[in-house]
Amino acid sequence: MKRIRIYRHPDCAKCARYAKMHRALDWLNRIVTTTGTPPSGPLRLGQIVVEEVRTGEIHRGAEAFALICRQVPLYWPFLPLLAVPALRRAIAREINAGEDESCQSGATVASPR
Repeated sequence: MKRIRIYRHPDCAKCARYAKMHRALDWLNRIVTTTGTPPSGPLRLGQIVVEEVRTGEIHRGAEAFALICRQVPLYWPFLPLLAVPALRRAIAREINAGEDESCQSGATVASPR
């Protein structure tokens, strides 16, 4: 049964790679990824949010990462790292990145011709 829903921007190649990795490692079948618009509103390029399927609660930043980690046993070693404030801030920045170079370089952009 799916426990969390990961919302990602449909045009972000970096987010697509992360979603593919989560699906590959989710042998307990707890995660679903979507490019739909979350209940909290549209996402910026590079941003993700995680929704708890049971409650509908939306999580961002390090809390979203922790929720993903709790669902995939291979990610469990990352959970203690969230207690380190500097790492927690870095993870939050990565998940709430918004438009940055890694998203722009990997995204497919239509040519103006």
